[in-house]
Amino acid sequence: MTYFETGQKVKFIKSFPDENSDQEYIILEVKEGETDTRVDISPLNLGLELPPTYTVNAKDLAWIK
Repeated sequence: MTYFETGQKVKFIKSFPDENSDQEYIILEVKEGETDTRVDISPLNLGLELPPTYTVNAKDLAWIK
């Protein structure tokens, strides 16, 4: 299992066909569960005053070095 923490930059391991595969996200919160880990993320560099927040499964994310 990959360990994530608040403030890390991540991206999706496999993006949807119509999405930018280079889109970066920042982790806002990590939620440990009994069977899986969920992560609240927000996209970076969208130019929005109030960017959206998404809750996704941690296994779908990879660190950005």
